[in-house]
Amino acid sequence: MTNYTNAFALPFFLFLFTLVLTFLLALPLVSAKEQPKPEPEAWQINSIVAALDDGYDGVKKLAFNKFNEYDLKNLKLVVQKPEDIAQKAAKILNDKTVDNYVRRDAASALGNLGEAAKPYVKDIANILKDKTVDNYVRRGAASALGNLGEAAKPYVKDIANILKDKTVDEKLVQYAADTKDHTVSDTFVQLLRPRV
Repeated sequence: MTNYTNAFALPFFLFLFTLVLTFLLALPLVSAKEQPKPEPEAWQINSIVAALDDGYDGVKKLAFNKFNEYDLKNLKLVVQKPEDIAQKAAKILNDKTVDNYVRRDAASALGNLGEAAKPYVKDIANILKDKTVDNYVRRGAASALGNLGEAAKPYVKDIANILKDKTVDEKLVQYAADTKDHTVSDTFVQLLRPRV
């Protein structure tokens, strides 16, 4: 009888030990906090900017995706003129021959550029208002405006009126309301209250 008990106990003990060990090792990997974005170095930003001039939309998309992974609050410390990046992103956003996903990522990049994107807020708002523009691009524009904070505030009421339109894509309304800048998102939510 003891051999049968030992034969059963050892695998059960190993199973429990493995389960507890796996749980304990995985615990540090689980975190409810969002990991901070890394700060870019000059060579990384310069490479991204060079890729934005590439003739292939896929390369531009990858460049914007990488660009949006970085914490861009102190971009001026890394790059001499963030305005040049904003200008390239705005040019790509407005270019109807460029793939819609690339244009959406260009809008997101502008939304992350802060002050450097200020001259292009009206262009971003116009993209959002234009019903002939693809919804993916318009969603990127809505998100960008929300992330630009005070610079986008003069356009919030106009944009909210457009977004109240029942024919507008529901995801577009969500992107407009889901922003990093609470002053803008609160204004959107108040203006869209019956819809959201």
